[in-house]
Amino acid sequence: MMFGINLGNDVYLTYATPVLKQLVPDAASLNAGLKRILLAKEQAHPEFRSGGRNRSNQGGWRSEPDLLEWPEIATLRAEFEGAVTKIMGLVVAEQSGPMIEPEISMVAWANINRDGDYNIMHSHAGQHWSGTYYASIGEPDPDIQLNGYFEFYDPRHSAVMAPVPGFNFGHPLPLEPVEGLMVVFPSWLLHSVHPFRGAGERISIAFNAIVK
Repeated sequence: MMFGINLGNDVYLTYATPVLKQLVPDAASLNAGLKRILLAKEQAHPEFRSGGRNRSNQGGWRSEPDLLEWPEIATLRAEFEGAVTKIMGLVVAEQSGPMIEPEISMVAWANINRDGDYNIMHSHAGQHWSGTYYASIGEPDPDIQLNGYFEFYDPRHSAVMAPVPGFNFGHPLPLEPVEGLMVVFPSWLLHSVHPFRGAGERISIAFNAIVK
């Protein structure tokens, strides 16, 4: 078993949490189609707005978790599966023997947030990997700090008890949404989304993956 990531000079990075952050190629054309399809779905299913369907969502519209069954989402599904396979490669990077091709079971859903909508802090119980893809960021008000940012929370809960100068132990890590950006992380990692303030729609697609 690996002790951690060797940083050199006898220092190891232990209990590190892997997070993948990458831009999807040719995102502009992909996003145009996704935005058109999802806004049409929202119009067809207004009952999916807020109300009793909320989970972490506070306001906004959330689709059923059947997005990957839509034929228009085939390209994005391939990107999701490739990202999960890539981040899993870290697990076997220093182990002997070839990596076994994983069998990935995955579900995905869309979120459409407008002015004032956000997601409370949560994790994805019973899953292995989770992720988010940004198809549209809308027109955020530039004067509002952390406007609609995605935020991770330090999983080492005791770290806040003794802050160490020069380190960000115990501090949340904000991530600015960018159209075409995909983020993948362990499902147990707590995260939230700050309220979006501005015009237009912030459209994201979230997924959960179980590796068999």
